[in-house]
Amino acid sequence: MATSTLRHLRALPHDGADDVRLRDGLCRGEEAAARAFVERFQRDVNRLVWVVLGGDREHDDLVQETFEALFRGVHAVRSDAALPAWVRAVTVNTLRAALRRRRWLRLFAPVDDGLGVADETVADEARREEARRVWRALGTLGADERLLLVLREVEGYELTECAEATGCSLATVKRRLARATARLRRAMEGQLP
Repeated sequence: MATSTLRHLRALPHDGADDVRLRDGLCRGEEAAARAFVERFQRDVNRLVWVVLGGDREHDDLVQETFEALFRGVHAVRSDAALPAWVRAVTVNTLRAALRRRRWLRLFAPVDDGLGVADETVADEARREEARRVWRALGTLGADERLLLVLREVEGYELTECAEATGCSLATVKRRLARATARLRRAMEGQLP
């Protein structure tokens, strides 16, 4: 369900010359370049945060945290063609840190794992309960497993794109995806807490 409805939202390709101007303008600290950068990538960052965390009360904070990291690190982008992939990787790293932080926080207090998204977006009670089960099952996965599963199965990225976004080798991505899929299946069947 989520796979088919979210895949069509993937960003359309932009002209490479636009990326050159955008990156150079950001490196020079131009305000217009910063606005254009946010306009260009805000939808991608927002969507990725949403598909990983659901209707999370920290959504806006994580989007802002991602853009702060992007603005701080734009000087590190070596290739203009790499700008979209770099934005994706920074977003994934921000989400990874948030998921790991939540795993520790969960030891001390309940953490919102996006369960509210089912109540907000699904009208039918049976489907709403199924969505809650999926979100609870996703909550049992480690940060890397959850991110890879979402990138591959929801966003529809190729394995090589998943590897690039997460900074892992292709073999590691395959291994983690297999583990995440098996773990998610067990969690959905009620075999995991």
